[in-house]
Amino acid sequence: MIEVKNIGKRFRKFWVLKNVSFKLQKGEVLGIVGKNGCGKSTLLKLVAGILKPSAGEIKLNSKLVSYIPEKPILIPEISLEDNIRYFANLRNITKKRILDEINYFGLENHLRKKPKELSKGLQQRLSMAIALLPDPEIVLMDEPTSGLDMESKKLIIERIDKLKEGNKVILYVTHEDEEIEKNCSKVLILEDGQTLFFGTVEDFWKKYERFVYIIIEGKSSPMLVKIEDLKKYDNVIHVRSVGIRELLSGGVDFETNGGKSYTKTN
Repeated sequence: MIEVKNIGKRFRKFWVLKNVSFKLQKGEVLGIVGKNGCGKSTLLKLVAGILKPSAGEIKLNSKLVSYIPEKPILIPEISLEDNIRYFANLRNITKKRILDEINYFGLENHLRKKPKELSKGLQQRLSMAIALLPDPEIVLMDEPTSGLDMESKKLIIERIDKLKEGNKVILYVTHEDEEIEKNCSKVLILEDGQTLFFGTVEDFWKKYERFVYIIIEGKSSPMLVKIEDLKKYDNVIHVRSVGIRELLSGGVDFETNGGKSYTKTN
């Protein structure tokens, strides 16, 4: 469905992306992870055709691609309803499809409002509804749940699951470890514009040691332990998993914990 071969993007003399490759089939969700400036958004724009690659090639088995940016691109002067109808008319979308999206995202009570009158969550719901009107085969999403209220986040995550069930291919930039673990079939980790890891979440944890933070009864400070060592500890009252982004970002305290010193597995 999507094949990216040694893709690269250069702005003047600086390579934002270099030698990135992956292949995705129908029904797969790719979580794209990395620090700010590592090329995540650039990669989405290359797949969307907004930018042209400086090297490599991208093969898509479908021309129907929808791109949902982090900041919704809406027409500020007109109402929510007119925004939807404007974009729907560009694609000759049926009234039923329009109503389906309006109802799914809970927008029916906001149709007369202009985008600036909507919360960030409602703006993102509107943006996603518009992007999905033509029933695209490939959906590109740049941090769609960042900073949203719980209701909007839940609706969007559930819609991602439905798209997956409908055999769509989704590329999904996210900073949420929980979403990576629960929603993504595969994960692409970028570092300085290059691939640090590509594969399933399970494959990631086979390469990198899995850790959890635990709190033991009577102690206030959390301890960092390998997940396979968890059974060695009695009276554990709280366990928190260390996610992929947390592990890679340096946010995990790998100093001596519980009398043991841990380091990252390379």
